Amino acid sequence: MKKTDILISILALLLSSCASVDHLLFNNIRINGSLGIFAKELAKSGFTISDSTKKDEIRLNGKFLNKDCKIIVLGTNRNYMAYKVIVDFPVEGIDSLEVNFDKLQKLFTIIYGPGTSRFQQYKKRESLLFNVARLKRDVRKGDFTKFTTESGEVIIEVQEEYISITFIDGLNNAIRKKESDEGSQIGVNEGVKVEISL
Repeated sequence: MKKTDILISILALLLSSCASVDHLLFNNIRINGSLGIFAKELAKSGFTISDSTKKDEIRLNGKFLNKDCKIIVLGTNRNYMAYKVIVDFPVEGIDSLEVNFDKLQKLFTIIYGPGTSRFQQYKKRESLLFNVARLKRDVRKGDFTKFTTESGEVIIEVQEEYISITFIDGLNNAIRKKESDEGSQIGVNEGVKVEISL
């Protein structure tokens, strides 16, 4: 009887730990709490706050993956909970962009597992290019790889001459969506009241 109770307890513990979803990590810091508190945690880890004049956005500078990057942290509209971190890498040439995009995809595949990718198509039809020796497809603006986890999403994307990585915390992004839906419902209800009063 005791073995069954222990087995049930262990099973319940395992199921509850598997079911719990935690906040996504950025630079070993959970994307959680208010925008100001999260930015202060990033500052403690070596980033420098460069602009915090907007209520729902804080900009920082610092090293990420050994590159000098610009960091943008976005907060929800109402409660200003940190929910998204955007890392903009330095501008680079097309060859370097190709190499670094490939390296980042491999690194993040090790961390988050396989991602889903979308690449821009060739300007010419691929059927016309099959005989071209050593054809190498250049990365283009809009090419991306998205990694979806229980904690959120990480998206590596090619921009104009640079790469950006976006970290979206699942729990706080759900709060942002709820706040947005509530705001639109208030606007709809107010519109109805105005129409009825006329």
